[in-house]
Parts: sequence; C-alpha cells; structure tokens
Amino acid sequence: MRHITKVVPFFAFILGLNIAVQLLGVVGLGAAFSYLHFTEGLGTFIDLLLDGEFMLFAETVAEQTVFLGLIALTMLFGAVANLAGYSLIMGGFIELARNTVVSESVSVGVGLKGAARYFKRLFFLYLSAGVLGLIGLGIPILFGQFSIILGLVTGLLMVLLLLVAYVVFFLFAQEAIVIDDVGVLGGLAGSARFFRDNILEVIGYIIVVVAVAIAVGVLSQLFTFIFMVPIESMVSILMLLVVVPLLLILKVRMYTAYRGLGDVERYKVSYWPWIKNGFLRCWSEFVGFTKRHIGLFGVSIGFFLVGIVGGWYLGGLIPFGMPELELPQQVDLGVNGGFASLFLYLMFHNWTVAIGVAFGGIVFGLPTVGALVLNGGIVGVVAALIGDMGFVLAGILPHGVIEVPAIALAGAMGLKIALDVKDYVWGELDVMELGETIEKIMLALVGLFPLFAVAGIVEAFITPVILSLYTGTPMF
Repeated sequence: MRHITKVVPFFAFILGLNIAVQLLGVVGLGAAFSYLHFTEGLGTFIDLLLDGEFMLFAETVAEQTVFLGLIALTMLFGAVANLAGYSLIMGGFIELARNTVVSESVSVGVGLKGAARYFKRLFFLYLSAGVLGLIGLGIPILFGQFSIILGLVTGLLMVLLLLVAYVVFFLFAQEAIVIDDVGVLGGLAGSARFFRDNILEVIGYIIVVVAVAIAVGVLSQLFTFIFMVPIESMVSILMLLVVVPLLLILKVRMYTAYRGLGDVERYKVSYWPWIKNGFLRCWSEFVGFTKRHIGLFGVSIGFFLVGIVGGWYLGGLIPFGMPELELPQQVDLGVNGGFASLFLYLMFHNWTVAIGVAFGGIVFGLPTVGALVLNGGIVGVVAALIGDMGFVLAGILPHGVIEVPAIALAGAMGLKIALDVKDYVWGELDVMELGETIEKIMLALVGLFPLFAVAGIVEAFITPVILSLYTGTPMF
C-alpha cells in the first residue's frame, strides 16, 4: 500500500505488451494474407473451402511456403516479444520489491534500472524453461508413434517430471537471479537450495496460490449466480493489478528472508482516508495532465480519425454488408442483469484498453499509435459495412462523446511516455525522471476511470434506448 504507485505500473506494462504483440500479429497476418491476395491464392483458398474440398485445401496451403513462412515468423516474433517484455517487467518488479525490503530507495526509476540490468538473464531463464517444456512435451509424441498407451504413460511421466523440475529449479529462480545478482545457472541453483531448505514453505506458497485462484473463481461465480451479473472483466483487472502483485511480493519476501536481507516495517493505515486521498490525488494528476498536454490529446485524436477514414475505405472494399443490430435479442437483458453485466464489462474492458494504450508508449509509442489507428479503423469498417449513418451515429455517438476522448487521453499519455523515452535514449532525461513520468501517468489513468464508468452507463443503458427510438423497435 505504501508503494502501490511504484509497483502497479510494472503490471500495467503487461497490458501495453499485449497490445504490442497483438499489433505484431495484425501486421504479420496482414502481410501473409496480402501475399495470398496479390498472388491470387486467397481466392483459390476461399473457393476450395466453399466447395468442401478440405483435403485439396490442405494440400494447397502446404504448397504456399511464403504464406506459411510469414505465419511462422509472426508466431516467432510474438513469442520473442512476450518473453522479452515479461523479462523486462519481472526484472524491474523484483528489483523494486527487493528495494522495499533492503533500502529506502523505492521509485519506478529504480525498477527501470533493474529491468535493464536483469533483462538478459531473465530472458534466457524463461527461454530455457520454454525449451525444456517443448522437449518434455515432444518426447511423448515420439513414443506415441510406436504405441498410444506408451505415449500416454510417457506423457504422464513427463508432465510429472516437468512439474517437479519447475517447482525445484524455476519457481524461485527469477528471485534468486535478481536478489543474489547471479546468472541463469546461479538462479537455478539458488531456487534448488531454497526448495531444499524450505520445502514446507514452498508447498505452503503453492497451496496459497491455488487457494487464492479457487477463491477468486468461486466468489466470482457466486456473485454472478446471486446477482445475475457476470464480473469477469472486473476480476481480470483486479487479478492483474492487485492479486498477482501480492503473490509475487510474497515470493520476493520469502527469498529475501531466506537470504537474511532487511526487515519489513509494519504499515498501518486507515483504509477510507487512504482510498479517498489517493483518488483525489489521481483526479488532480489527470486534470493537470490534460491541461499540460492538450496538444498531445489533439495528436491522439488525429490518429484515431486517420483510423476511421482508413477503416471506412477498407470497409467499402468488402463485398457484403452488416445487418443492423437486432434489438429484440437484447430485450431480456434488462430483467436478468444483462445490462448491468454489459456496463461492468464495458467499464473495466475500456479502462484496461486505456491502460494498455498508455503504457504501450514505452516502446517508443508504436503500440500506442497502432492501437489508436486500429480502434478507429474498427469503427470505420463497421460504419462502412452497416451503411446507415443514422443508425451508426445513434449507436456510437451517445457514449462515444465520452469514450473516444477518454481513449484519446490515454493515447496522449502514451505519447508523453514515448517522448520521455526518446529523451532518455538521447541522454536528455535520466531514468529517475522517466520513472516519475510513468508514476504520474499511472495516477492519471486512475483519475481517468470515472469517464469510462460514465461511458459504460450510457452505452449499456441509454444507447439501446436511442437505437430503439431510431429504428422504431420497442425495447420491451
């Protein structure tokens, strides 16, 4: 709680990483299918599928080596990007968590230093874990060619061996690498020593993780059953920004205690003043950011509009339309909690997207710009496919006047991070100043949350009524 504004940004980076990987996939798949289109292979594929010639379709695909190569490269780049991003995030987070125990130097900048310092070691640790897992899963497939029973038995044995190897050698390896400042082999050895000396504590930690996962799932389903309102989107963001950090902090504290490092001061706080004062600070940061960076907000809106225009053009090239929303299918939503469920989903989903758009700025703003253009493009494509501009405006404008500026403000935050990253790379800004910017952006994003709450209310409860009035279809 004391260092929440320093810790949470590192997990918010995961949302930015997800956007970056998704954009890599869009670019890679776009290149692959563009190749098919320009070589007239795409039309052949579609004709074979429509005619039910599945065997011939598979043979034809197998002959498209360039197409398959582009797909494989896309998957490879996505996997490497995930490993690299996760290595940076965990290196920064563990270094920051370690510093909360052993020193008074706690800031996002300290975490950024840790991300750079331990990136290569953690990357090769995760890579080795992945390779080991692939080998372990490949062995049963090999034995399965001789006998299905032999393959199943070998598979069960390999899963058991992999689980044991993970718990002994990998479970605390990342903590050992950062806290002991050792290499990959040293991290594996450190994890094995910790397991040997603290086997009951390791088992206890695994039990806690499993129990928390079960409890969260049960409570979520129980809430849904009682109130008829699914809350998966809210649970997902709480897991990412609260539960997972707490479980990882527990691991760091277990290992630092084992190594005899530091002592944790008991932190007492009155919860309501902490929440109230924290939100007021976040709102102040949000308002201050908006006033200081109105130009970046304009640039962000510009990227979104470029996406709309591009999507409209592409949508016009698609040789079929999209039927209007069938309002009668939504009639029961008002009486079984569906509208409330839609509200919760939209509120937390859109806020999650905003966090990813903002923190995607760490990669020189490329994911931020890509996400803004892509989201605008989706609006443009849908509008072009529907064709009825009155219907489109009735379905988008009521909540869009709040939601689009909110997403654009998140884009402006991402562009601000990108500019500071550029200044850091050019030596015009030090890492501690970059860390301060990131912390302020996290606070501003929390201050941005009420806009998504209002937009969610409008989209879930008011937009359907406006669409009903426009189409003349009764809601009930």
